[in-house]
Amino acid sequence: MGKNTHKRMGCLLLSVLLLLGGCGRSNAAEGEDCRMPACIEEDRFLLVNADGSREEVFLDGVNLGAASAGNFPGEFAVDKDSYLRWFGWIGEMNVRVVRVYVNQTPAFYEALAEHNRSAAQPLYLIQGVYADENLLAEHRDVFQEDFRQRFLDDIVNAVDMIHGAAEVEQRPGNAGGVYTADVSRWVIGWLLGIEWDAELVNAVNAAHPDKTAFSGAFVRTEDASPFEVFLAEAAEAAVARDLSYGTQRPVALCNWCTTDPLEHPNEPNPEMEDGAVIDAEHILATEAFAAGFFASYHVYPYYPEFLSYDGKYLTGEDPDPYLAYLEELTAYHSMPVLVAEYGIPSSRGIAHANAVTGMSQGHADERRQAEWIIAMNRDIRRAGCMGALIFAWQDEWFKRSWNTMDYELADRRPFWFNAQSPEESFGLLAFEPGAEAPAALVDGDDGEWRGDEALVRSGGLSVYARADAAYLYLLVRGEDYDFERDTLYLPIGVLDGQGNTRFGGLRFSDGAEFLLRLHGRDDSVLTVDAAYDVFLFDYAYLHDFFEPAPGQFETDSGCFDPIWLAMNRPMLLPETGEVTEFMRFETGRLHYGSVREDSLADLCAGEHFAELRLPWQMLGFMDPSTRQVMGPLYPGRTIEAVPSAGVRLGVAAPGSTETVQMELFTWEEWEQPVFHERLKASYGLLRDYFAEQNGEEG
Repeated sequence: MGKNTHKRMGCLLLSVLLLLGGCGRSNAAEGEDCRMPACIEEDRFLLVNADGSREEVFLDGVNLGAASAGNFPGEFAVDKDSYLRWFGWIGEMNVRVVRVYVNQTPAFYEALAEHNRSAAQPLYLIQGVYADENLLAEHRDVFQEDFRQRFLDDIVNAVDMIHGAAEVEQRPGNAGGVYTADVSRWVIGWLLGIEWDAELVNAVNAAHPDKTAFSGAFVRTEDASPFEVFLAEAAEAAVARDLSYGTQRPVALCNWCTTDPLEHPNEPNPEMEDGAVIDAEHILATEAFAAGFFASYHVYPYYPEFLSYDGKYLTGEDPDPYLAYLEELTAYHSMPVLVAEYGIPSSRGIAHANAVTGMSQGHADERRQAEWIIAMNRDIRRAGCMGALIFAWQDEWFKRSWNTMDYELADRRPFWFNAQSPEESFGLLAFEPGAEAPAALVDGDDGEWRGDEALVRSGGLSVYARADAAYLYLLVRGEDYDFERDTLYLPIGVLDGQGNTRFGGLRFSDGAEFLLRLHGRDDSVLTVDAAYDVFLFDYAYLHDFFEPAPGQFETDSGCFDPIWLAMNRPMLLPETGEVTEFMRFETGRLHYGSVREDSLADLCAGEHFAELRLPWQMLGFMDPSTRQVMGPLYPGRTIEAVPSAGVRLGVAAPGSTETVQMELFTWEEWEQPVFHERLKASYGLLRDYFAEQNGEEG
């Protein structure tokens, strides 16, 4: 008898047995029957209803983080009221599943139980159990006893938590408390582990060649690597503890493209992105584990690079490498496949882009964010996957992106919003500065500025400034000023005794690290003093990808450069021998529009005025909450933060012969940001899309 037949018979048998008898502790206390809320039948994921009937449903959902603005996830600062509000919005978006990565606070499970008792359609939970990355970084060995035991203990705690039968001591960075809310009937799967890096997997396999098999009561292995043996042991712990309550539910092991079981011969970074394998097919359910296994992957369209360059994904007149990859992945597996993460950030900055489709990690407005998520969701469905979970529900200010992280203070990230960092903007729910609204809305209406005192007055022009935890806002006004016709220059200084004091025929009263040119919708741009150009300092001087321009680090050169963000370093494609170009994005070029309609808008104009917002990092700030900026970037130095008094501003028209006077704008430092929640435009578009999908599926 094959393993799928065993699963099918076991699934039905166990659901009947649990309905007829034997309750776990917490279920018995509520006087309710135990049940298996879901199971795997061949390559299908099935919900098991209270009457024992089974239902195949495509699992649309979201990933929910543990942080809001102003805190790290390990602080678990989200309260019950926030969870209740979020669950309501998630349900109204017409999706059915929430996935969490770590054991949550009692408030989370209490809110989920309260929401589901009154909701027309309950939210199902996929409970993740995270690995202690600090211990992992210290030992680099999953079999090291401190790490291994911590992981197994967290699995046991997770099971107790969802059954409302836990009292867990709260360790730093971990949730704890007294758990009394039983949400087990809505927990439809375990998702164990993290995105394991290839170097770790290979190191573990090399260090433990004797660990080649695992045989437990519920889980066994075939042809397993040592790392897969470790994962099998973790799955056994979850199933065994769950069964002590008289319940089972399906299990998946966290995985991503980097350690998938497929071959990617044209991956330009094969040691890191195609150098190790974690294969869920090597970890099998025994007859006693009727709920079974499903496979889980995080899959994005722009990374790793093989999604842009592998020839097998680029066939046909209109290649869709994302769909082609998913089709290969689902064809490989005998079990159903969940895309546990997919998404697009609505950030101003950008970190990657697919070379074929253009789908990008960032620089997508909120409408484009929804359009691309919908396109991916359709591909996931076409490929035959069991579900798709959007990353993420909420923006995460504490996150870091590879091409911006060195230009900010790591311990201050949660306290301000970096619009340049894609990792901070994956959410469908935004956290915006201000109790009810940002310091200013760039929308072509200057009414909110009336009553403000001008910072600078010169030549019939006035400049006003405001600040919050995301942007510096500027308004330029003049009775004869025409945004499309006139060219204005605004020198901006952030360091004392540094910067250019001249540009062409213009002279500035103080040094300017930045120069803003305003000239209509298509020719407005922020530029940077060549000696303060961190892009060239990083990639030409520190990493030798370019030759520094002659006189690159000369002070007061009068030269201002475009502001770039790196997207990809040059890469050698193994199959073709081609070397790709250094990909970069001119982030200093300003995008025209109203923020009421276009979330990427930098500036908007009205009659005789222009208003704009500039992200703090683009002005050199490593932490605006403590007014710290990047220090001078002379050769021999590293990128480090220094105090700043604020921002010095001036304004001039071309040909002005008078020295441009610059005045200081400053703001109060803060320890905690004031913010409010806003559902992005992407939320509404996705709500409508999922409503249509539910209608189509009946």
